Order: sequence, then C-alpha cells, then structure tokens
Amino acid sequence: MAMNVAELLERAPHDDAVVLIDRSASPPEHVTAGQLRDRALRCGAGLAARGLAPFTRVGLLAANCGQYYDVMFGAPAAGLVFVPLNTRLPAETQAYILDDADVQLVISDAEHASLVPPGMPHIVIGTPEWDAVTAHQPLSTAADVHDDDIAVQIYTSGSTGRPKGVLLTHRNVTFTVLEYGAAMPGEVMLVSAPLYHKNASMSSKLAFANGGTVVLLPGFTASGYIDAIADHNVTMCSGVPTMFALVTAEIASRVAAGQEVPDLSSVQRAFIGSAPLTEALFDDVQRLLPGAVVSNGYGTTEAVLEFGPHPEGKPRPKISVGHQHPKVELRLVDPNTGTDSDAGELWVRSPGVMTGYHNLPEVTSERLTDGWYHTGDLMTRDTDGFYYFVGRVDDMFVCAGENIYPDAVEQMLEKHPAVHQAVVVPVPDELKGQLPAAFVRVEPGRTLTVDEVKQYALANGPAYAHPRHVWFVEEIPLASTAKIDRNGLVARAAGLVKADSP
Repeated sequence: MAMNVAELLERAPHDDAVVLIDRSASPPEHVTAGQLRDRALRCGAGLAARGLAPFTRVGLLAANCGQYYDVMFGAPAAGLVFVPLNTRLPAETQAYILDDADVQLVISDAEHASLVPPGMPHIVIGTPEWDAVTAHQPLSTAADVHDDDIAVQIYTSGSTGRPKGVLLTHRNVTFTVLEYGAAMPGEVMLVSAPLYHKNASMSSKLAFANGGTVVLLPGFTASGYIDAIADHNVTMCSGVPTMFALVTAEIASRVAAGQEVPDLSSVQRAFIGSAPLTEALFDDVQRLLPGAVVSNGYGTTEAVLEFGPHPEGKPRPKISVGHQHPKVELRLVDPNTGTDSDAGELWVRSPGVMTGYHNLPEVTSERLTDGWYHTGDLMTRDTDGFYYFVGRVDDMFVCAGENIYPDAVEQMLEKHPAVHQAVVVPVPDELKGQLPAAFVRVEPGRTLTVDEVKQYALANGPAYAHPRHVWFVEEIPLASTAKIDRNGLVARAAGLVKADSP
C-alpha cells in the first residue's frame, strides 16, 4: 500500500504545535496539528457518509480559507479524488471542467457559489449542510491506497485550449513533498497565492509535512503580504515573480512617501517560482530581504519536482533554477533533432511525474514517452550542471527568420535602472511575420521614454529582438494562475498596433 496524501498531516512533531495561522478569519485563527488533522478526517468521514464511492471526484471552488485544507486532505483521506477549481475562471469553463472530471459534488464558499452549475450537488462552506459534513466522527485512519491511485486531478490554465486534467497519484504527491526539501522544521511559511495553484498547495504541504507553520492570506495584496511577514515573523516567502514585483514596488512607494517600512528581517528564504524570474527582480528582492537566500524556483504541474541544490554545495547562480535533483532524471532534447544536448526542451522522469491527462490519450502520448514528461520549456545547462530557463516552446516567435524568446528580451530590458518590469509579446507584421513589442512598468519616481527603451535594447541585445512598439503601463495584468496574462497582452498589443495604423 502507498502513503495516503492525508497522512502527510501526521508528520507534524506535536499535536499541539500551531501549523496554520488563518488570516482569512477575523481575528486570525491559530490551528494546531491535531486540530487540522481532526478537521480533515471529519471532513473525509462526512464525505464518505454521503455515499460517495472511492475515486469519486470532489470539487472545491473557494478563495483561500482554513476550510480549504479540510477538503484538500479530507477527500483523499476518504479515498476520493480532490479537484481544486480555479475561482477566476468563468462559469462556462467551470461547467466544462466539472463535466470533464465527472465531479459528483462541489464544495464552494459563498462568494463563488454562483459559478456552480444549477443541478450540481453543492455544499456551501459555513452553511448547516457543511456543518453536518464536518460534524461526523473522524475517520480512524485514512483510506488504504495504492501507488497508482489518483489523489488529485488539477486542471491546467488552458492557455493553449481547453483546460486539461492532470492526474496525480498518491505516490506522485507524497514523493514530491517528502523529497522536495524546500521546507525546514520550524519554518513559518507565508502563503498568499490561490490554493488551487500548485505554488500555494505545494508550499502548504511542505510546511505541514516538515513541522512548519503556514500563514495563510485570503488573497494577495502587496500591503497584506508585507504586514503578514512582520506580524508573524515569517521565515520563508513564496510566490510568483509578479507578486514579488508588486511587493518591491510597494516598499519603494512607501520609502518615497517617507512612510515607515515594517521589519522584514525574519525572512531567511524567498522562493520565487511558477514563472520566469529576471536578474533585475532577483536583485530587487535581495535588497528587500538582505538576510534571505533568494531562489529561482521551477516546477510543472505535471511533475513538480525537478531540481535541487548542487551535490558539491556550489552556490546557485542568481537565476538558475537549480541542479538536477538526485532522485529525478532530466534530459535536454533538441526540438529539431530529438537528440540530447546542453540546450533544448526539458524532459523529466521520476516517481513524481503524472500518470497522464484525464480522458486525453492522444495528448498524453504526445507529452509522455516511456515515463519522460516533455515540459515544453526550453532550458540550457552550464558546465557545473546548473539549469537556466530560456522560454516556452509556445512563447517563442519568429521575426524575419530569427527566433525570439520573450524571456531573454525581458531579462535584458529589466536591467535598465528605470524599468521595474517588462513583458515582451509578438505583434503581426506583413513584412517580417512578427515583431517584438513591450509593455513596460517604470520604477516608482523614475521617468522613461519609448525611444530610450528602444535604444537601450539596441545597445544591449540583437537588433532583430529590440521592441518595435513600447507601451508604458501602471500594472502588468495577471491571468487566472497569478502569472502574467500573456495571451491578454498579445491581444491588447495587436489592438494598439491596429489603432495606431494609418
């Protein structure tokens, strides 16, 4: 038998140790390991009592809250499959996912209850029906499961089509958590990204399984993030690059306004993942948290664990995503020749790799070869074995026969002292096919012109890659996964170019 995902909660050293500080509650609720485990097992018992057979899909559509963990661990404890639902998706897409996964019960918070299709079995957190589920006597033990039993079915963002259901087994999840090594005993970990997102759910599991404490925010705001660090002496922060960019901008704004900046010296580690990290942002975060080790994280929904520290203890270069984890196999495959090289598409094979995509055998066969998952991410590897993200195969575009990787251009632009953040997207061009264009967010208190951006790009990169169009923005829009909304910016750029055309 395999370890049940719910059994990760049993690894806390003491039942009376506080493992969750829930700031979605007012005042913040402090939950011990014993209480969290009891709540999850009660939820599991209540779900089983509704007659849900093993492997039935149970969906959860809610903002960050303490009850999220009750279902996240309670459903697998009962042998059910947990389906986290993205709250930012429209009702039409929610209905598609619920139908595709054959979800038999949806649990939601009141805020998102209207997104649940009529006629779908539905429980709203905080209602008497929810109270009845959680009032059951807790399961005496978590359900016996096998290595290949599905524990979680999580849907990708659907940026290249309909969302795809990633099938993760109990072995996939527990292997990743127990081998990751990104949380240490006594860690106080701040979680503010949505819990339906891998970054937040994995951070939580790492903390719970290693005797740490999660400080859970109901959602991300730069000011809330900063205040939580100071209030709870947070030792580890995690989040996507855009979130850290907003935090550093908030601090800069407070300093410029002569306001007091909270003490953030408790932070020992800052883990930035789920999207490309630039050197400029790395330096900004390091200045913000001078006593912290800042790491560029990487992990796919389909595999999660790929990298770790260097086996000889060599320091990780700034924006490297790390060295090959000792229990993971990695390859870089040249997309043109299909041969191994030091630059190419990353392939991963490990006990953490998904079993496939739900009801999509053709897509599964395209992305899995003899257990190797084709990530779609282009990377390079240096002589010390450190890996570096280059760009998505899907994001790369061609300008007059030259391949342009947006991340590389963004890295270059963000080295300009007045550029806080840049996003490069293609716009159509009759002569060259596609041209690079840039949305730029300027550092607070600085000024910048379009021509200055273009000249800087020409002086610091290949001429074909310099942005032919530059637009300054107050904020970089985020997609439903808290990553940059590239698809939205591509459409916006096309509209702006068309409007400017004579």
